[in-house]
Amino acid sequence: MDADKLIEYIQYGGFVSSQLINLLLLYLLYFQASKNFGRYRVLMIVFSIFAMIYSLVMMCKGRSLCVCSNGPFTMYRSIGVPLLSIYCGSFGMCISLLALHFFYRYIAICKPEKLYYFEGKRIIFTLIPCFVIFVVWSLLVYFFMDVNEEKERIYHNILMKNYGLDSRKVAFISMLYKSRANGSVEEHWNTHDLIPFFSTCGIMSVCFNMIIFCGTQSLRQMKNSQIHMSERTKELNRQLLWTLGMQTLLPLITMYLPASCFIVLPIFGIELGVGANKTGAFLGMYPALDPLIAILLIKDFRNHVLGRKKASGRVSTAASGNKEKSAA
Repeated sequence: MDADKLIEYIQYGGFVSSQLINLLLLYLLYFQASKNFGRYRVLMIVFSIFAMIYSLVMMCKGRSLCVCSNGPFTMYRSIGVPLLSIYCGSFGMCISLLALHFFYRYIAICKPEKLYYFEGKRIIFTLIPCFVIFVVWSLLVYFFMDVNEEKERIYHNILMKNYGLDSRKVAFISMLYKSRANGSVEEHWNTHDLIPFFSTCGIMSVCFNMIIFCGTQSLRQMKNSQIHMSERTKELNRQLLWTLGMQTLLPLITMYLPASCFIVLPIFGIELGVGANKTGAFLGMYPALDPLIAILLIKDFRNHVLGRKKASGRVSTAASGNKEKSAA
């Protein structure tokens, strides 16, 4: 089977299965986690819906990269380019939502007196930074990864040879880090295209540092506070932290590392060519695999899916001294 066809099947298969699995997770979150998870279930629901919303062709040549639409709007730049920008922005939103999950766990375990941040409508304000990152990332792609004649010329042969697409008509976005010497024009770095590169790398760095800080602090506090928790509370917190850890490791392997190589390697002149399109296979698997982590690692969800009886009793997701407080 042709490699590109296989990648396309993986992407479509990932989309369909992600809809089904995330619907199952939404059902479990709404009907099975309402009493046990408090306001944290709202964050999980938001993340699950996002995964459902979340087919591209990717390639690198010289010191540049290209993301091309591979769908019904391939030949319509006025529609395809904005959709590509939104898709890229969703990558940033995914990272920020994961960071917000870890921030909630940090507050619930280390500073439970501040859980009012997530009470009632206040939880909407905690989601605002994620939507800001989504908008900023999308705008960076739309305004700074625009197509010009030089980019159309660079990708004309590779798009035509491998996909039968005319670079002068197809919807695609591109970052050209460094232009080669051409006649009287010397080789030079393109500041215009470097802005989204450094901006997106900065956003990713901030989110990952937040995840590492909140995760390590939460684990340390859990170890120190185990004596004050009931066994069921400790078990639920352990399940949630394991789930978050796996939900960070999975996109790290299937999204961040492949996408980082796709973004960073070209700036050093390392050509990936059409091989960069393999990144699409990893991106296609992520939305389907992510909800499986929560379903399999959270005991109540796993028991419900397997038809096992669930133990009764309300569980706190926060530890606060000798008396447990509900995270709701």
